[in-house]
Amino acid sequence: MHTTKSLLISLAAGLLLAACGKKEEAQAPTSAADSTSSYLTDSVRRINPENELTLNGTVTFDQDNVIRVFPLVSGNVEKINAALGSFVQKGQDLAVIRSGDISNYVNDYQADKSDLEVAQQNLKNVEAQYKAKFASETDYLTAKNNVKKAQEELSKSANILKIYGGSNTSGNPYFTVKSPLAGFVVERNINAGQDLRSDNQNPLFTISSLQKIWVMANVYEQDIPEVHQGQPVDIQVLAYPDKIFKGTISNISSVLDEQARVLKVRIVLDNPDGLLKPDMFATIHVHLPNAQGNQALAVPQKAVVFDRDHYYVVVQTGKDKYEVREVKVMQNTTRYAFVEGNVKPGEIVVTEGSLLLYNDLTD
Repeated sequence: MHTTKSLLISLAAGLLLAACGKKEEAQAPTSAADSTSSYLTDSVRRINPENELTLNGTVTFDQDNVIRVFPLVSGNVEKINAALGSFVQKGQDLAVIRSGDISNYVNDYQADKSDLEVAQQNLKNVEAQYKAKFASETDYLTAKNNVKKAQEELSKSANILKIYGGSNTSGNPYFTVKSPLAGFVVERNINAGQDLRSDNQNPLFTISSLQKIWVMANVYEQDIPEVHQGQPVDIQVLAYPDKIFKGTISNISSVLDEQARVLKVRIVLDNPDGLLKPDMFATIHVHLPNAQGNQALAVPQKAVVFDRDHYYVVVQTGKDKYEVREVKVMQNTTRYAFVEGNVKPGEIVVTEGSLLLYNDLTD
């Protein structure tokens, strides 16, 4: 009986110690990660750090491949067929304008057409009289000349009508604004019901293909010596914070902006997917050569976690084993952070998912 009681006490004590051990193990910070987790990694490396100049700028359309459509007639806007930002084909209807000018052009065409018919009928009569010797040769030549003049006048009015109203000869007072090229409507200064004048200084539509775009960057006076034509740049926009667009400085203005006191720099980019839109704000990173040429430890920017005024990286120490280490960031570029302390070349750091893993390891 005593032996049984001792055995039960020993068993209970063993279970209690096991439970405490499991509890203590569960509370300890873990350095293991699920092997199915989608963490991406990269290596610590020594590279030659580039100096970098950061500029602010704006995305705009390619001014060499843009067309502004102005009103050719005065009148009232009846209908709008193209919204801002929409893609239009060459020759597509953009708007319809009800215009008294078109009525005048149609009336002129109809009047010239009637004058030609009268001149042609008169020529037939005079020709018959001339053959019967009832009309002189001068009368006959005059009638032929009148037909020629009437044909020229009709040709002029037909061409004017074709420019302003296409083949419209029915008297309908409508002018259709058509797109001169295939592209996107990047500006629209027209609304239904709006009255227009033919001498309007603002374009009705601005059409651009957006296959290429410009980024106009601002360079302050102290940074002008650092910027040169042909320099490679990285461009970032708020809409795609993880995406870097590559470009090259293609033109540098020769004069400063009087108000902002900055020099305008133009960067031309291919934009096949149409991701970059006019008027987006952009951050431009200009790569400058490193005069010293000293190499330094670097990790990808996504590997660095900033927490409580300190910088950290998550180092992979084994299969599904990770460790948080504090580092000192000496310099930041668009791609790399140059660091000192607690990491060595060749070590593996977590890039994609580093913040989530850092939170798991430090909770």
